[in-house]
Formats: sequence, C-alpha cells, structure tokens
Amino acid sequence: MAKKGRLTNKEREQKKEYAKMLFLQEKNISIKELAERVGVAVNTASEWIKSEKWEGLKRNILLTRQEQLVQMQDELAEINAYIQSQEEGYRFADYKTAQIRNQLIKNIKDLETKALLPEMINALTQFLDFVRVENLDDAQLLADYTDAFIKSKL
Repeated sequence: MAKKGRLTNKEREQKKEYAKMLFLQEKNISIKELAERVGVAVNTASEWIKSEKWEGLKRNILLTRQEQLVQMQDELAEINAYIQSQEEGYRFADYKTAQIRNQLIKNIKDLETKALLPEMINALTQFLDFVRVENLDDAQLLADYTDAFIKSKL
C-alpha cells in the first residue's frame, strides 16, 4: 500500500529507480503489484512507466555480458566446426571466415576484460551512495580510494 503524504525528491527518485529496476527485471509484474512493492500509488507508477518510456526499455534491454559471451563462443565453435567438416587439405578458413573468427575472438576477449570496468564503476558508485547516507567522512575517504582505483584500471 502506498505511503500517505508527500515524498522528498530523494525518496521519490529512489522509489522511481527501484520501480524501474523491478519493472525491467520482472517479466510479468502488474502496475498494481509494482506500486504496492515500491510503496507508491498506482497512478504514480503508471505515470513513471509512460513518461520514462519503460516499455520501450523493457523491449530493448541488451543481452547480459554473460549471454553475449555464450552467444559469441557458440558462433566461434560453429565456425571452427564448419572448418573442421571440410575435406582434408581444405580445413582452413577463407579470408572472410578468418576475419569473422578473428573479430569474434577479439570481441570475446574484450567482453571478458574491458566490460568489467563499467560494471565495477556502477557497483562502486552505488556503494559510495550508500556509505554517503551513513557517514559522509567515510564516503569521502572511500571516494578518494575509488577514484584512484578506477584511474588505475583505465
């Protein structure tokens, strides 16, 4: 059930982010259930979905990094299997297949290494936001270390 009274801007934004996360991650959540779980009115949840265009986001969510890795590894395995299925003496990639295979290998390596940085930054930012609410001095100290850590990874 929705909380009565006005929310602060911070509370409203937190609830909106939580609602968005639930809406995008849970496949069959109703607006009523979403509103109840977040603690806002059904009209508010409905307004957020429409004004922020969450339906479009739900349809366009990219594959997770792990799903992308699996998909690319499957493609690479299929290319290699195709090459191995050729007659003896012809078991090599033509120019186009070799280019595709090399690009897949590069993309897999990039996903396994470089894609971790944005995820780390996101997690560290959320952690700092949490600490900032609890203790501003600790948050500032951690922010300094976090910045140094991120810069070392660039």
